[in-house]
Amino acid sequence: MDVLTGRRLGLLAVIALAAATPSPLRGQLLSPGRLSAAHADLEGVRRCTECHQLGERGVSNTKCLDCHTLLKDRVARRDGYHAKVTGQNCADCHKDHFGREFATVRLDTAAYDHARDVGFALEGAHARIPCRDCHRPALVRDAAVRDTLGRHGRLDQTFLGLGTTCLDCHRDDDPHAGQFKDQACDACHGEADWKRPDRFDHDETRYRLTGRHRNVACRECHEPLPGKKGSLKLTGVAFATCTDCHRDPHAGRMNGTCESCHTTGGWTNLDRPGFERRFDHGKTKFPLVGKHARAACAACHDRARARTATIALQFAASARPTAYPHPAAAQCVSCHVDAHRGALREAPGGIECKTCHGQDGWLPATFGLARHARETDYPLTGAHRATPCLACHRSPALGQREFIFAVPDRTCARCHRDDDPHAGQFAGRACDTCHETGSFRVARFDHAKTRYPLDGAHRSVACAACHPLVTGNGRSVRRYRPLGMTCRDCHGESS
Repeated sequence: MDVLTGRRLGLLAVIALAAATPSPLRGQLLSPGRLSAAHADLEGVRRCTECHQLGERGVSNTKCLDCHTLLKDRVARRDGYHAKVTGQNCADCHKDHFGREFATVRLDTAAYDHARDVGFALEGAHARIPCRDCHRPALVRDAAVRDTLGRHGRLDQTFLGLGTTCLDCHRDDDPHAGQFKDQACDACHGEADWKRPDRFDHDETRYRLTGRHRNVACRECHEPLPGKKGSLKLTGVAFATCTDCHRDPHAGRMNGTCESCHTTGGWTNLDRPGFERRFDHGKTKFPLVGKHARAACAACHDRARARTATIALQFAASARPTAYPHPAAAQCVSCHVDAHRGALREAPGGIECKTCHGQDGWLPATFGLARHARETDYPLTGAHRATPCLACHRSPALGQREFIFAVPDRTCARCHRDDDPHAGQFAGRACDTCHETGSFRVARFDHAKTRYPLDGAHRSVACAACHPLVTGNGRSVRRYRPLGMTCRDCHGESS
């Protein structure tokens, strides 16, 4: 009889003896201890062979897998930790017969290599969290695991059944509210910090960021999702035109698109020559004509050139600096210094330049003879109508260096003092007593009103016969006064 046969007979003898003894004693004779709670239904000497193979130490791996079909299927498809464990008996890791409270599953988490043993490497934040934060009933996705272990109330003890995609664990705390339901989280996020999309590249979206857009915070373009604290609207954002995001600072005054003048490098980064060449000022509230049309843009749109001897630009209020600040062109004097220093403030047209001047140049002025007669109290007649304005409205002889419009002294002598042909003989008398403005010929002089009325032959005598030219100080002047009035004064002793 061989050794194996002897062992079998011995075992049968023990079994026979145990069968003849009371139940508690039978368990003590054969079992090394009570089974765990999970295997409690296998208690009893008649059920030993459901786990043990006669004549062999430990348990039978085949018998274990016949019962633990979940593991059997996973081992068969080479999936999971148990598929990698070869050459070991199940009882090497899963002890039993130590009582109902004994845990048959014991895992040394410190020594466990998740990447090697499961094929799912724990990185970043995953490497720092306790195992049971992930291995919990709520996250078990495998239907077979949920069904089998759920029926036995063991879901809270298993490490099986978890998924490997981000949403398998993070579906309920998706911060994007389903905006990216068809995309994997790790397309944008790493495992170190969920709040930072380290792997996201905006250049791979339909809207590539350029210029200053690259430095703008996400929240500047992506508004919060209603009812989802901390989440942003990342899809369905309009971007076809600049005004989808930016308020039009020109209030619709400009034709074309923003990019026809601006770049994303900054609103003030303009292709100035190109912009100024394309810009149509005629569509603004201030069409350019005359000299304005020939002026450089900077002449009106450069704060550095806002103050000169003749220019005093006033700009419209603005909350931010612009490349072309907008002049407040409400009146001419919004840009141009009043050359007349308020002298015309009370005139019908006031100090507005356009009252007298056109945009082709300051001269000629549009203030003509008709307006001079209508709007002043000194109508121009005779030779005055052909006299230049400067002749009367500026007199260097009187120390006047600027245009003087309010002329307080309107006597002939004010303008004709230096060219008085009478050398002061009629000081105190107005020229128009004798002369008219059509010419300086005598038109209204009546000798009868002098101290020497003409009568007889005197009436036909030429003026020069009695009023000779006298020379003095290098100047010849016809003498009218004083003259003698006796016959001898003119005719001598012959009279």
